[in-house]
Amino acid sequence: MNRQTHVATTAVLFFLAHCLGTAWQAKSEAADELGKNRAVAAKEGDAQSIAPGLPGFQDGVSPFFQTYCVKCHGPEKSKGKITLHSLDGDLSKGQELEKWEAVLEMLESGEMPPIDESQPTKAQTQAVKHWIESGMRDYVLKASAEKREARTRRLTNVEYENTISDLLGFEFDVIDDLPEDPKHYYHFNNTAELMRIGPEQLDRYLEVARKAMRAAIVDREKPEVFKWRGEWTAVGSDKGLGEDEITAFSGKAISLSGAPRHGEFRLRFSASAIPPAGHDEATLQLNMGDYQGGDHNEKASKNIATFTLNNSPDEPKNFEFRGRIENHPFSTELETKGVNKGKHIDKRTMRVNVIYDDGTLNDGQHYAFTRQMTMPRAVVNWIEFEAPVTDVWPPKHHTEILFDSPLRDTDELAYVRAVLRRFMARAYRRPVTEQEVERFAKIYSLIRPSMETFEAAMRETLAKVLIAPRFLYHTESDPATEEHYAMASRLSYFLWASMPDRELLELAAQEKLTDPAVIERQVSRMLKDERALQFVEDFTLQWLSIEKTLTVPINTQLYPRFLYRVPIGETAGTEMPYRPSTRDYMLQETVGFVGELIRSNASVLNVVDSDFAYLNERLAKHYGVEGVKGMNMRPVPIKPEHQLGGLLTHGSVLIGNGTGTAPHPIYRAVWLREAILGDTVAPPPSEVPALSDSAGASLEQALSIAQLLKKHRTVESCNNCHFRLDPWGIPFEEYNAIGRHQPKVPKDGMRVNGFNAQQHIDLAGYHAYLNSINVVEVDAKSRVPHGPEVNGMRELKAHLLKDRKNEIARNVIRRLLSYGIGRHLTYRDRFAVQELFEEAKAKDFGMRDILISICKSNVFRDSIPTKAD
Repeated sequence: MNRQTHVATTAVLFFLAHCLGTAWQAKSEAADELGKNRAVAAKEGDAQSIAPGLPGFQDGVSPFFQTYCVKCHGPEKSKGKITLHSLDGDLSKGQELEKWEAVLEMLESGEMPPIDESQPTKAQTQAVKHWIESGMRDYVLKASAEKREARTRRLTNVEYENTISDLLGFEFDVIDDLPEDPKHYYHFNNTAELMRIGPEQLDRYLEVARKAMRAAIVDREKPEVFKWRGEWTAVGSDKGLGEDEITAFSGKAISLSGAPRHGEFRLRFSASAIPPAGHDEATLQLNMGDYQGGDHNEKASKNIATFTLNNSPDEPKNFEFRGRIENHPFSTELETKGVNKGKHIDKRTMRVNVIYDDGTLNDGQHYAFTRQMTMPRAVVNWIEFEAPVTDVWPPKHHTEILFDSPLRDTDELAYVRAVLRRFMARAYRRPVTEQEVERFAKIYSLIRPSMETFEAAMRETLAKVLIAPRFLYHTESDPATEEHYAMASRLSYFLWASMPDRELLELAAQEKLTDPAVIERQVSRMLKDERALQFVEDFTLQWLSIEKTLTVPINTQLYPRFLYRVPIGETAGTEMPYRPSTRDYMLQETVGFVGELIRSNASVLNVVDSDFAYLNERLAKHYGVEGVKGMNMRPVPIKPEHQLGGLLTHGSVLIGNGTGTAPHPIYRAVWLREAILGDTVAPPPSEVPALSDSAGASLEQALSIAQLLKKHRTVESCNNCHFRLDPWGIPFEEYNAIGRHQPKVPKDGMRVNGFNAQQHIDLAGYHAYLNSINVVEVDAKSRVPHGPEVNGMRELKAHLLKDRKNEIARNVIRRLLSYGIGRHLTYRDRFAVQELFEEAKAKDFGMRDILISICKSNVFRDSIPTKAD
């Protein structure tokens, strides 16, 4: 939905709110046998009493609008810039159906008219609703006979990186080399409107393609292997720690200066755990990057691997990990001494750390020896690093492209065509034509004379393949793509955010991907594959709009130990890039929670409330859940007193919709309505004054949130929105700016002092101070529009699950469908969504069942070209 349509639709919603707000006062008359006075019959309970088509509009709907709406939305006045008197009631023409759908949605929501106005009966509302729905259905069924034209859309950056990696056969990080994809809060960026290509982007794609082919196709001569090995003994230091021991506060930094820029590396090490009482494991994290001058810049570190150790030092275990050295940043410096004096040497550093936090790691005492001995430690006996490594030379990813063939020596151009044919078929995700192959064979012929080697010429030729539209764009928009191959790509980019694998392409070749049973088996298989984790992450972050959590400026005075800060050096005070923070775990919590719903086929209604949370020890401490040990994220049973369950209490949601100083009820209300209920909330007019933070922009005196909202509603331009938003946001006041349940707050007007080391000494002292001033119960009571009074989050959840569960389920279905087909849904999709809803309802709204139903649905195959086309 573009901006103009969004504004127009929102205006229609405001129109209907006012229209339905007028009391239905006309007296009933007896309906005659010809079906006149349909609105009266509707009041008496006949939900289908308005005749279909234009006669019903003229006899029933238009009089309703004329009597109760045109006064404010007609030729003399047009509140919300909406006029009703000229609305065409012939829906069979297909005109203004977006506006009619907006009217229908407001009728279905039941939130209007305001509670203090006279209310129409359910039968009256149902009569108008049924008339609109019937007219729209008739038009959509007629229009569906016409094949909708496929719209071109490029791969998103996530899809592009995954596709490059799967095409080449190894993980290849390129997102940092590309311009950022556009963001659209609560919507997805994989749509034709957003996924376009400009000149700068094409230049960047070519750079990345050349870099990718340089990694994939190696030179004939095997390069010299860089090797490094370090060993440590168990001799105790003056602190009582052996040289081989690593704690949560001290790790090992290993210089890899001189390591190559290209190729696969192998990391081997021997390690074990020393867990304290109450623990049975230690988590070891390895990072590699450019740590300039010992400081830690934002782009310095990329994770190599994270391992859980549960073996003792008496039984050390060997571990091995492989990766691409291109994926880790480096700097080049001039050596001033040693054998490399006067040479430019690439600088990389590997860090080995124990990752652990019991909630007190960042309390300012993190170098104390006694603390180190009470937390999990690891023993690292030795580490080996070498690069580039391969089991055979040339490596497999090279020979998958430049395969053995007698043509290479007898007919080079014929061999080039054979290479192109196989590579392009995988890159295009479909069979290629001879004309397509010949186009790039000519490019090779033009390039070859200027290249020193055959391999160099092939790198450049195949890089050109990777900037072709048939690689950069989704296949369903390509007329040359047969429907089964298009279906293979649609499935893979939905559930893996990447290209189809061999099995999907084989099924496409066998023309089996229109069989519902085959599709169901493939969806089940794909969701079990680790590549589905990429879909869960990409979908969840965009649907819930929670990546902004990482950019909220946390007030370090009020929350002094929430984030890890660099203690010394030029970057002192900045957030540590190589140690996962509580906010990082919060994003993992939300992504993992949604993934668990899919894995276990749990009801979609768990997004509102659930009997489990997705936690590790650090998050459990933050939320006050006892008995969780270790840093691995997993489902954890919760109790009512934990004040958790569902997405509404996730730290990623609460922090992302706050100010970093205080909770923000309006941000949180907008999130609830947009992400969970599926409403569209219009942005505030530019002239509307900002709502102050509920705890003050600074730490000065502040009004209570109830007083602030009451004051805000005195502004006429604010009131229209706030009476529909405030009630949803006020229950969230039970949770503070860093997502922790907070049932009590200071008295109105009391200044809250920030952390002071001299006054409070440590984190425990500061918490004691806060507890001494938090003496007033949070006022989290509100009456939701057209619903009950709710007091706090628990009662809000109960209301949502009792009275709004159908809207919540439809919203999730719509979100998944929109993401899966790569476009915004319109009125045309309304009835397909309803069919999916009814099917999901019969299966208790299981998340995996919903995904299977979507992939088997007709709308999922819509716009895919067929042979008949």
